[in-house]
Amino acid sequence: MAITINGKEYDEKDLDDNIKNSIMQVQNANNQIASLKAEILNNQILAKHHSQYIQDNLPADEEGTTESITTNSAAEAVAAAEAEIK
Repeated sequence: MAITINGKEYDEKDLDDNIKNSIMQVQNANNQIASLKAEILNNQILAKHHSQYIQDNLPADEEGTTESITTNSAAEAVAAAEAEIK
C-alpha cells in the first residue's frame, strides 16, 4: 500500500516498523484532536444554553429587575483551552 507524506509516495513495505508506528501515532493524535475539538464545541453550546436559561429564569427582585450574573468564566476557560490546542 502506498503512503503519501509531504506529497511523496512511499511503499509501506519499504518503511521500517518505527516509521509505521510513528505514522499511526500521528493519525491517532489527529483523530483525538478532532474529537476533543468537537467535545469543546458541544460543551460551549451547553454552557451558552444553560447560561441563557439561568438569565431568563432568575426570579425578579422587589423592584422588578433581575440581578446580573457572570457566565463568562466558562467561555474564558474554553477560549484558553482552544488557544492551547492551536
